[in-house]
Amino acid sequence: MIIEIENIKYHFEIKGEGKPIVCLHGFSENLSTWNLLELKGHQLILIDFIGHGESDKPYLRKYYSLKVIIKHLNKLIYQLNLKKYSMLGYSMGGRIALAYAVAYSQEIDKLILESSSYGEAGFINRFKRRRRDLNLAKNILKNGIEWFDEYWSNLSIFQSQRKLQKHTIDEIRKRRLSNRTYALSNTLLCTGQGKFPCMKSHISKLSMSLLYISGEYDKKYKHIGENFKEFNANIKHETMKGVGHNAHIEAPDAFIEVLSKFL
Repeated sequence: MIIEIENIKYHFEIKGEGKPIVCLHGFSENLSTWNLLELKGHQLILIDFIGHGESDKPYLRKYYSLKVIIKHLNKLIYQLNLKKYSMLGYSMGGRIALAYAVAYSQEIDKLILESSSYGEAGFINRFKRRRRDLNLAKNILKNGIEWFDEYWSNLSIFQSQRKLQKHTIDEIRKRRLSNRTYALSNTLLCTGQGKFPCMKSHISKLSMSLLYISGEYDKKYKHIGENFKEFNANIKHETMKGVGHNAHIEAPDAFIEVLSKFL
Protein backbone atom coordinates (compact mmCIF):
# COMPACT_ATOMS: atom_id res chain seq x y z
CA MET A 1 0.00 0.00 0.00
CA ILE A 2 1.07 3.57 -0.67
CA ILE A 3 0.42 6.84 1.17
CA GLU A 4 1.60 10.13 -0.32
CA ILE A 5 2.83 12.82 2.08
CA GLU A 6 4.05 16.17 0.75
CA ASN A 7 4.69 14.63 -2.70
CA ILE A 8 6.67 11.69 -1.27
CA LYS A 9 5.17 8.21 -1.66
CA TYR A 10 5.65 5.85 1.29
CA HIS A 11 5.18 2.12 1.00
CA PHE A 12 3.73 0.24 3.96
CA GLU A 13 2.03 -3.03 4.82
CA ILE A 14 -0.35 -4.02 7.59
CA LYS A 15 -0.63 -7.54 8.95
CA GLY A 16 -2.49 -9.06 11.86
CA GLU A 17 -5.24 -7.66 14.05
CA GLY A 18 -5.24 -6.09 17.49
CA LYS A 19 -3.21 -3.40 19.21
CA PRO A 20 -1.07 -1.54 16.65
CA ILE A 21 2.73 -1.67 16.57
CA VAL A 22 4.62 0.52 14.09
CA CYS A 23 7.76 -1.35 12.95
CA LEU A 24 10.80 0.52 11.62
CA HIS A 25 13.63 -1.24 9.77
CA GLY A 26 17.36 -0.54 9.76
CA PHE A 27 19.77 1.11 7.32
CA SER A 28 19.82 -0.51 3.85
CA GLU A 29 16.95 -2.81 4.88
CA ASN A 30 13.22 -2.57 4.12
CA LEU A 31 9.94 -3.63 5.68
CA SER A 32 10.35 -7.26 4.60
CA THR A 33 12.96 -7.61 7.35
CA TRP A 34 9.92 -8.17 9.61
CA ASN A 35 8.45 -11.02 7.51
CA LEU A 36 8.91 -13.59 10.29
CA LEU A 37 7.42 -11.35 12.98
CA GLU A 38 3.91 -12.32 14.08
CA LEU A 39 2.41 -11.23 17.39
CA LYS A 40 -0.92 -12.60 18.54
CA GLY A 41 -3.34 -9.82 19.46
CA HIS A 42 -1.33 -7.16 17.64
CA GLN A 43 -1.50 -5.43 14.29
CA LEU A 44 1.87 -4.72 12.70
CA ILE A 45 2.30 -1.58 10.59
CA LEU A 46 5.45 -2.11 8.52
CA ILE A 47 6.90 0.97 6.83
CA ASP A 48 9.63 1.52 4.25
CA PHE A 49 11.68 4.59 5.14
CA ILE A 50 12.33 7.18 2.47
CA GLY A 51 15.14 5.98 0.20
CA HIS A 52 14.44 2.35 1.09
CA GLY A 53 12.28 -0.49 -0.20
CA GLU A 54 9.38 0.64 -2.36
CA SER A 55 9.14 4.14 -0.90
CA ASP A 56 10.30 7.09 -2.99
CA LYS A 57 14.02 7.74 -3.36
CA PRO A 58 14.35 11.44 -4.13
CA TYR A 59 17.72 12.90 -5.06
CA LEU A 60 17.22 16.00 -2.91
CA ARG A 61 18.96 15.50 0.42
CA LYS A 62 16.52 17.66 2.41
CA TYR A 63 13.91 14.89 2.36
CA TYR A 64 16.23 12.56 4.30
CA SER A 65 16.60 14.82 7.35
CA LEU A 66 15.50 13.48 10.73
CA LYS A 67 13.04 16.36 11.08
CA VAL A 68 11.29 15.49 7.80
CA ILE A 69 11.33 11.74 8.48
CA ILE A 70 9.68 12.18 11.87
CA LYS A 71 7.13 14.66 10.52
CA HIS A 72 6.21 12.39 7.61
CA LEU A 73 6.06 9.34 9.87
CA ASN A 74 3.60 11.11 12.15
CA LYS A 75 1.48 12.22 9.18
CA LEU A 76 1.43 8.65 7.87
CA ILE A 77 0.36 7.31 11.26
CA TYR A 78 -2.31 10.03 11.47
CA GLN A 79 -3.70 9.01 8.08
CA LEU A 80 -3.96 5.45 9.36
CA ASN A 81 -6.08 6.84 12.21
CA LEU A 82 -3.87 5.44 14.97
CA LYS A 83 -4.44 7.19 18.28
CA LYS A 84 -2.34 5.08 20.65
CA TYR A 85 0.25 2.62 19.43
CA SER A 86 3.53 0.96 20.27
CA MET A 87 6.68 1.36 18.20
CA LEU A 88 9.45 -1.13 17.39
CA GLY A 89 12.68 -0.02 15.77
CA TYR A 90 15.79 -1.93 14.73
CA SER A 91 19.21 -0.19 14.59
CA MET A 92 18.68 3.00 12.53
CA GLY A 93 14.94 2.44 12.89
CA GLY A 94 15.41 2.33 16.65
CA ARG A 95 17.23 5.67 16.67
CA ILE A 96 14.40 7.20 14.70
CA ALA A 97 11.82 5.53 16.96
CA LEU A 98 13.55 7.03 20.01
CA ALA A 99 13.55 10.52 18.48
CA TYR A 100 9.92 10.04 17.47
CA ALA A 101 8.97 8.96 21.01
CA VAL A 102 10.58 12.10 22.40
CA ALA A 103 8.58 14.25 19.97
CA TYR A 104 5.26 12.39 20.31
CA SER A 105 5.51 10.78 23.73
CA GLN A 106 1.78 11.04 24.46
CA GLU A 107 0.94 8.84 21.47
CA ILE A 108 3.34 5.99 22.26
CA ASP A 109 2.08 3.15 24.43
CA LYS A 110 5.26 1.05 24.50
CA LEU A 111 8.66 1.50 22.85
CA ILE A 112 10.92 -1.38 21.80
CA LEU A 113 14.46 -0.68 20.61
CA GLU A 114 16.55 -3.45 19.07
CA SER A 115 20.31 -2.85 18.84
CA SER A 116 19.92 0.92 18.67
CA SER A 117 21.98 3.84 19.92
CA TYR A 118 20.87 7.12 21.48
CA GLY A 119 23.36 9.12 19.39
CA GLU A 120 27.00 10.01 19.87
CA ALA A 121 27.77 12.12 22.95
CA GLY A 122 30.42 14.85 22.85
CA PHE A 123 31.74 17.00 20.01
CA ILE A 124 34.83 14.86 19.32
CA ASN A 125 32.87 11.59 19.12
CA ARG A 126 30.23 13.18 16.91
CA PHE A 127 32.87 14.68 14.62
CA LYS A 128 34.69 11.35 14.24
CA ARG A 129 31.47 9.49 13.52
CA ARG A 130 30.30 12.11 11.05
CA ARG A 131 33.60 11.81 9.20
CA ARG A 132 33.25 8.02 9.06
CA ASP A 133 29.69 8.37 7.72
CA LEU A 134 30.89 10.86 5.10
CA ASN A 135 33.68 8.53 3.96
CA LEU A 136 31.26 5.62 3.70
CA ALA A 137 28.76 7.73 1.77
CA LYS A 138 31.50 8.73 -0.69
CA ASN A 139 32.67 5.14 -1.10
CA ILE A 140 29.13 3.91 -1.79
CA LEU A 141 28.74 6.49 -4.56
CA LYS A 142 32.20 5.74 -5.96
CA ASN A 143 32.27 1.95 -5.73
CA GLY A 144 28.63 0.93 -6.17
CA ILE A 145 26.04 -1.18 -4.42
CA GLU A 146 27.87 -4.52 -4.71
CA TRP A 147 30.89 -3.01 -2.97
CA PHE A 148 28.60 -1.77 -0.20
CA ASP A 149 26.99 -5.20 0.17
CA GLU A 150 30.38 -6.86 0.64
CA TYR A 151 31.62 -4.14 2.99
CA TRP A 152 28.46 -4.12 5.14
CA SER A 153 28.12 -7.90 5.40
CA ASN A 154 31.72 -8.16 6.65
CA LEU A 155 31.28 -5.75 9.55
CA SER A 156 32.00 -7.44 12.87
CA ILE A 157 28.48 -6.83 14.22
CA PHE A 158 27.06 -9.04 11.45
CA GLN A 159 29.46 -11.98 11.77
CA SER A 160 26.94 -14.04 13.75
CA GLN A 161 24.66 -13.98 10.68
CA ARG A 162 27.03 -16.35 8.90
CA LYS A 163 25.41 -19.24 10.78
CA LEU A 164 22.02 -18.46 9.23
CA GLN A 165 20.49 -20.68 6.57
CA LYS A 166 21.51 -19.83 3.02
CA HIS A 167 18.04 -18.67 1.95
CA THR A 168 17.95 -16.18 4.86
CA ILE A 169 21.40 -14.83 3.98
CA ASP A 170 20.30 -14.56 0.34
CA GLU A 171 17.19 -12.60 1.35
CA ILE A 172 19.26 -10.14 3.41
CA ARG A 173 21.67 -9.69 0.51
CA LYS A 174 18.80 -9.23 -1.96
CA ARG A 175 17.35 -6.44 0.18
CA ARG A 176 20.74 -4.77 0.46
CA LEU A 177 21.42 -4.95 -3.28
CA SER A 178 18.01 -3.45 -4.09
CA ASN A 179 19.13 -0.07 -2.72
CA ARG A 180 20.17 2.97 -4.74
CA THR A 181 23.63 4.32 -3.97
CA TYR A 182 22.56 7.97 -3.78
CA ALA A 183 19.68 7.12 -1.41
CA LEU A 184 22.00 5.29 0.98
CA SER A 185 24.48 8.14 0.78
CA ASN A 186 21.77 10.71 1.56
CA THR A 187 20.54 8.61 4.47
CA LEU A 188 24.03 8.37 5.98
CA LEU A 189 24.64 12.10 5.64
CA CYS A 190 21.27 13.11 7.09
CA THR A 191 20.34 10.45 9.66
CA GLY A 192 23.60 8.56 10.24
CA GLN A 193 24.88 8.26 13.79
CA GLY A 194 27.22 11.22 13.34
CA LYS A 195 24.36 13.50 12.31
CA PHE A 196 21.84 12.10 14.77
CA PRO A 197 21.36 14.29 17.89
CA CYS A 198 22.36 12.73 21.21
CA MET A 199 19.17 11.69 23.04
CA LYS A 200 20.77 10.81 26.37
CA SER A 201 19.21 13.70 28.26
CA HIS A 202 15.73 12.79 27.00
CA ILE A 203 15.76 9.13 28.03
CA SER A 204 15.20 9.83 31.73
CA LYS A 205 12.07 11.82 30.84
CA LEU A 206 10.37 9.08 28.82
CA SER A 207 7.21 7.93 30.58
CA MET A 208 6.19 5.02 28.35
CA SER A 209 7.29 1.43 28.98
CA LEU A 210 10.55 0.78 27.14
CA LEU A 211 12.27 -2.48 26.24
CA TYR A 212 15.81 -2.55 24.90
CA ILE A 213 16.87 -5.76 23.14
CA SER A 214 20.51 -6.60 22.42
CA GLY A 215 22.31 -9.72 21.27
CA GLU A 216 24.80 -11.67 23.38
CA TYR A 217 27.52 -11.33 20.72
CA ASP A 218 26.88 -7.64 20.01
CA LYS A 219 29.12 -6.18 22.72
CA LYS A 220 28.74 -2.55 21.67
CA TYR A 221 24.95 -2.48 21.74
CA LYS A 222 24.77 -4.71 24.76
CA HIS A 223 26.74 -2.00 26.57
CA ILE A 224 24.44 0.69 25.17
CA GLY A 225 21.47 -1.25 26.52
CA GLU A 226 23.05 -1.25 29.96
CA ASN A 227 23.50 2.53 29.65
CA PHE A 228 19.82 2.93 28.85
CA LYS A 229 18.96 1.36 32.20
CA GLU A 230 21.27 3.79 33.97
CA PHE A 231 19.45 6.74 32.42
CA ASN A 232 15.98 5.40 33.27
CA ALA A 233 15.40 2.69 35.86
CA ASN A 234 12.04 1.80 34.30
CA ILE A 235 13.69 0.58 31.10
CA LYS A 236 13.91 -3.18 30.71
CA HIS A 237 17.03 -4.54 29.00
CA GLU A 238 16.88 -8.03 27.52
CA THR A 239 20.04 -9.68 26.16
CA MET A 240 19.19 -12.55 23.83
CA LYS A 241 21.45 -15.60 23.86
CA GLY A 242 23.30 -16.81 20.79
CA VAL A 243 22.63 -13.82 18.54
CA GLY A 244 24.37 -10.67 17.40
CA HIS A 245 23.16 -7.32 16.09
CA ASN A 246 20.01 -8.54 14.34
CA ALA A 247 18.08 -10.63 16.85
CA HIS A 248 14.73 -10.59 15.02
CA ILE A 249 16.31 -12.37 12.03
CA GLU A 250 18.87 -14.54 13.82
CA ALA A 251 16.38 -15.96 16.34
CA PRO A 252 12.84 -14.95 15.28
CA ASP A 253 10.96 -17.29 17.62
CA ALA A 254 12.94 -16.20 20.68
CA PHE A 255 12.52 -12.57 19.62
CA ILE A 256 8.75 -12.99 19.41
CA GLU A 257 8.74 -14.59 22.86
CA VAL A 258 10.65 -11.64 24.35
CA LEU A 259 8.27 -9.17 22.72
CA SER A 260 5.16 -11.09 23.78
CA LYS A 261 6.21 -11.07 27.43
CA PHE A 262 6.82 -7.32 27.33
CA LEU A 263 3.65 -6.41 25.44
